[in-house]
Amino acid sequence: MSQENVDVVRRLHGAFNEGDMAGFIRLTDPNVEWWDHEDDPGATVHRGHDGVSTFLAELDQDMELQIEPLEYIDAGDHVVVGVRLVGCGRASGVPFDEKEVHVSRLRDGLVIEIREYREMSEALKAVGLAE
Repeated sequence: MSQENVDVVRRLHGAFNEGDMAGFIRLTDPNVEWWDHEDDPGATVHRGHDGVSTFLAELDQDMELQIEPLEYIDAGDHVVVGVRLVGCGRASGVPFDEKEVHVSRLRDGLVIEIREYREMSEALKAVGLAE
């Protein structure tokens, strides 16, 4: 089942990069949770299709953003993905290029949770692949 999970996350990234937010949402469970970096100012959990849709719309309003997956790691019901976030602020035009790690948890072919991490070691530890 885990290779299928990797494929779902690949499609999720593809939908995001194509601006297909409806397609993105279709790949998530109605009760999906997207957890910001816990050390971000104002970090929160975006819950459900409505919460994640609102979050994605706010991102789109604030910036042009592409997710470039660097590596997919199959971790059973989790998929760990090192990503490069590339884009620019819509109002300022200031470019950015950052790396982070996303961990998606899946059930029955749908993403039920996304968590953001700064470092691969943190993400691997969270899914039990490192100490």
